[in-house]
Amino acid sequence: MRNDTGDAPKQESDAINGRDWILAVDTSTPEGGVALFHLYTKKVRTKRLPAGIRTSRILLPAIRDLMREANAREESIAAVGVALGPGSFTGLRIGLATAKGLVIGLRCPLFGISSLDALADAALRSWLNEGGTLPEWVLPCRDARNGELFSALYKPAKVQPDGAPTAVRAGEDILSRRNFLPLPENGKILIVAAEKDFPVGIIDGDSGSRILHRGVTISPESVARLAWQAMTQGRSSAVADLQPIYGRKPRAETLWPSFET
Repeated sequence: MRNDTGDAPKQESDAINGRDWILAVDTSTPEGGVALFHLYTKKVRTKRLPAGIRTSRILLPAIRDLMREANAREESIAAVGVALGPGSFTGLRIGLATAKGLVIGLRCPLFGISSLDALADAALRSWLNEGGTLPEWVLPCRDARNGELFSALYKPAKVQPDGAPTAVRAGEDILSRRNFLPLPENGKILIVAAEKDFPVGIIDGDSGSRILHRGVTISPESVARLAWQAMTQGRSSAVADLQPIYGRKPRAETLWPSFET
C-alpha cells in the first residue's frame, strides 16, 4: 500500500524495519487473554489470563511471558490492538489503559477493536476450519446483565489481507432482551455465544432450523488479526480519543440519585 507521495505508509515501513509483531489485549470478559500475531508468517500465539485473579495484577506479566515465549522484543512490536467492548466495565478500562501505556513506551500505533467484531471473526474462522458450511449471517451475543444481551449482525466476506473470510458488519450494536433478539428473516445464522449467554427461545419455531451455534467467548487472536487489517488498510489511530464501548451506562450511574444544583 502506498500513499499519495508514492511512499509506504508509516505502519508498513515500521513492520519492514524489524517490527514484525502485533500485540493484542482482550480483557472484555473476566476470562481475558493476550495474543501475538506475526506479520509475515501470520501465525498467532495466545495466552489466556487465569480466572478469578484481578486483571490489573496479571495482565502485564502475561504480556511479558508471551513475548518471552515468542522471542519477541519490545522494539519488534509494530502495533497494539485492544478490545473496546461491549463487555466488563472494569476489564475494559484496565485493558485500554494498559494498551495506551504500552504504545507510548513502544512508540507504535494503537487500534481499538470491537469485542463483537472479534467474536464474529473468531467464530466464523473456527467454524469454517472445522468443515462447517459458510453461513449467511453471523450474530455474536454477549451478556449485558439485567436479562439483556449485546449483539451485532454480520455478513461473511473476504476482506482480510490474507483472503480468508471474515465477518463484515451489517448493522450497529444492539441491546435487546434475552428473549427478544431480532433475527434476519432468511438464511443460516451462526450464533456466537457462551451457553449461558445463548438467547432464550431462539431455537423455537421456524427459526430453529436456521440456527448454528459457536461457543466463542473471547478472542485476543482475532483482535490481533483485525488490528492487522486496520493497519494494512492505513486506518489512523487516535490514542487519546480511544474510549471503551460500554454499550450502556454503568449500573452505579443509573442507580445514583440526581440532584439539582
